[in-house]
Amino acid sequence: MPGTSVEEMEIVARARGGDVAAFTALVRRYENRIYNLAFRMLGNADDAADVAQETFLAAYEGLGRFRAESTLYTWLYRIAVNKALSRRRAKSSRREFVPADDPSPLLTAASRFQTPDEVAEETERAGIVQDAVSRLPGDLRAVVVLRDIEGLEYEEIAAVLELALGTVKSRLHRARLSLRGTLARHLGVTP
Repeated sequence: MPGTSVEEMEIVARARGGDVAAFTALVRRYENRIYNLAFRMLGNADDAADVAQETFLAAYEGLGRFRAESTLYTWLYRIAVNKALSRRRAKSSRREFVPADDPSPLLTAASRFQTPDEVAEETERAGIVQDAVSRLPGDLRAVVVLRDIEGLEYEEIAAVLELALGTVKSRLHRARLSLRGTLARHLGVTP
């Protein structure tokens, strides 16, 4: 897994020195990815925005502890996942329906070639999938979001979650089996 780029380390060094513009550049570089990760973990736009903000605040306060042993985004993802899981635990008694109005890139691209009815069906399916993901336990949800939605490699997920590679693979397998069963029931297909 490649480390943080030289350019990024220069920006980090400037931010450590109190350069607000440098830290703002880091936020701009990663804010959408962190927000999307938090949204996929929590299924709520307001909570995702709060977690993204908390992530960057924690990163700013902890920038002196970043040693570039992993990439900067892996470090930020670790903070964001921990914040999202903490928020999820705090709100565990409330289940919220995840609206399907999140314009995921796949839906947006696909809608250019689909009829309105096909777009509506795809949006409904996306809502069902997001709801199924949101019902997974936090440890399983984290690996699914990081691998299948964010596209991280297994090694990166292991670094983000501070887990052994085998544990990541095992959790991903269990999560996918659970999702397969849930989605089969909701979409009327055989698992």
